[in-house]
Amino acid sequence: MKKLLTGIACILALSTSAQDREITFKEGDWKTQLAAAKKENKIIFFDAYTSWCGPCKMMAKDVFTKNEVADLFNGTFYNVKYDMEKGEGPALKDKYDVKAYPTYLFINGEGEVVHKIVGSMSAKEFITESNKALKPESTAFGLAKKFNAGDHSEATAVAYLEALEKAYESDKMGSVAKIYFDGLPKASLLEARKWELVQKYLNNPSSQAFAYLYANKAELGKKYGADKVNMYFENTMNMSVYSVKRAYEKKDNLNEAKEIAAAIRKLQAAKPTKGSAFMLAQLDLIAFAAANQWDKFTAKIDAVLADAGFPRKDQLVVTAANDVVTAAPAKYYPVAEKWANELQKTAGDFTNIQLTDLRKRILKKQGKTAEAEAMAAKAMELRKEAGKKGQMTPPMMKD
Repeated sequence: MKKLLTGIACILALSTSAQDREITFKEGDWKTQLAAAKKENKIIFFDAYTSWCGPCKMMAKDVFTKNEVADLFNGTFYNVKYDMEKGEGPALKDKYDVKAYPTYLFINGEGEVVHKIVGSMSAKEFITESNKALKPESTAFGLAKKFNAGDHSEATAVAYLEALEKAYESDKMGSVAKIYFDGLPKASLLEARKWELVQKYLNNPSSQAFAYLYANKAELGKKYGADKVNMYFENTMNMSVYSVKRAYEKKDNLNEAKEIAAAIRKLQAAKPTKGSAFMLAQLDLIAFAAANQWDKFTAKIDAVLADAGFPRKDQLVVTAANDVVTAAPAKYYPVAEKWANELQKTAGDFTNIQLTDLRKRILKKQGKTAEAEAMAAKAMELRKEAGKKGQMTPPMMKD
């Protein structure tokens, strides 16, 4: 019995010490780190994280502490990490266009990104993806050079698009997909292999290929199923409207955004989809907000509220009201509150929480701090009640 207990104790000791290494991160300012990595002739592994990011914490706890991961990174890379909301973090976030967390960058001694990984994953996947940094030609950045030099073969284009997708570079992916698919013979786009790739990567409605496919969606529906085909076009255009709005808000890639908006309008005019009214209303509101035409903006929402059959009315009005609070002059806040009161008459729990958040934002903007805090408490209570019912709750809007 004593020998058995001793054996069990040894096994437990071995199991607890089996994973005893982890990635070691260097400390210092970015300029110093970059110079040190260049001197050591190592690629920098740059962990871009935030203190509130759950997947970041999971990776640090469950992946960075695996021996095989630690051995690869400590022996191969120059490891650094920065909180994107503290110290040099915000400047580095902008410099390297970090949009999601966790983001893992691999940077050479010249400060150039040679590989990028976004999101959490298993240790095995992390090792596989990280090793690509040692072969830059297989990364999004290496494939970009190849593609931009004129290699638009399916092998190169698909590898590049796949790398961009993994790096969460959806806008860039759309631009590359447009070049690739627009360069193919039109009839080939209806073939099974190309249609499969289109659904995965072609997210740009201003593409000639997209327009051709949209014009031939009846034929596509016969071959691949009408529901699936219609869903592809609907989802792609809806996501593109969102990208147009984001571009206007950031004042970035505006020419491309205008092209996409014009393409959606043209396609919907030719063959309206179920979501046509919603999409076109969004594009109108985006244009009005960008031009500071808030009278036209508010008149549009008043018309939507008066239309009993308007689809997804609550979603459009709540979003528009928050846009008013974010960007419009203060004199329009009462209009947003009027919309909230109108929606309140038929609102479900989800929308009711959104309206409470909206009212909190209006009160805070008006300098009514105590009332805003009371409204925030009410919103929190509504979320708790919805949670007890097992209902989904909306994310909280920033003030």
